[in-house]
Amino acid sequence: MSEQQKDSNSKSTGKGRPTPTRKEREAANLRPIVGNKSKESLAQARATQRDARLKARAAMLSGDEKYLLGRDRGPQRKLAREIIDNRYTIIEGLMPMMVVLLIFSAMSNEAGQAIVTLVMLVALLIVALEASFLHRKIKKLVHEKLGSETKLQAGTWFYIFTRGMQPRPLRIPKPTPRRQLKK
Repeated sequence: MSEQQKDSNSKSTGKGRPTPTRKEREAANLRPIVGNKSKESLAQARATQRDARLKARAAMLSGDEKYLLGRDRGPQRKLAREIIDNRYTIIEGLMPMMVVLLIFSAMSNEAGQAIVTLVMLVALLIVALEASFLHRKIKKLVHEKLGSETKLQAGTWFYIFTRGMQPRPLRIPKPTPRRQLKK
């Protein structure tokens, strides 16, 4: 092959169009930063977000694992909820009792305040003992249902205490089992 044939084969014929100027490229890249700001599109976006939030809340209230908060997820927490929600506990009465005792402590004399303080401390001790009892019961149930090698999830005692202290209608997810009186 001759020298001229090599040169003619290696040369490209170009891209077939002129190189765009910088101004043309920058103009092509311009886009609105915030998107469509029309009232209709904003209203539609809000409605879509509201529907998604309502759907997620309904699923969370019903106990759907996908939508639960991290503290409520897992089979151990489900067992704990079933145990706590299926019984009457002293823990539930702690907050109303504390409010009443605080009102009495504000209105009474020093001797009355000392008695109210003592009653509050005894109530806290009883509630802590009940939470510990429930914790042992739940731990035993977890080992029975999920296997004896299963390690108890961290924070279970505090979860029992806080869920038990919440008024029953305000608990999320909603309590499923009905309460039973012990005979």
